Amino acid sequence: MSDDAFSLLMRTLGEQMFARENDPTGVVAMLLSETLRFRDKLKNDAGIVLTVEDTRIALDALEGHLGGQPLPTSLTSEQQNLTQIWIDRLTTFRSR
Repeated sequence: MSDDAFSLLMRTLGEQMFARENDPTGVVAMLLSETLRFRDKLKNDAGIVLTVEDTRIALDALEGHLGGQPLPTSLTSEQQNLTQIWIDRLTTFRSR
């Protein structure tokens, strides 16, 4: 999957998820950066391709988590890891 496809996906979904924030661009940029880093590491280290569908499912899980729901038990390890990366980064981002 290309960087442009990830960028478009993250920008679109990020704007929807963080519409209540004053300026979601910093959050979206961080999510995009972390997604691309994870995608590249996954591909280089394990030969696993992170798909758009994996990213969408992880974003759904993140949105649920931000709404106070537990993470779904049906997530693949890649989806769960990506979701946890975002949760960790958002925790850091919001504490600034």
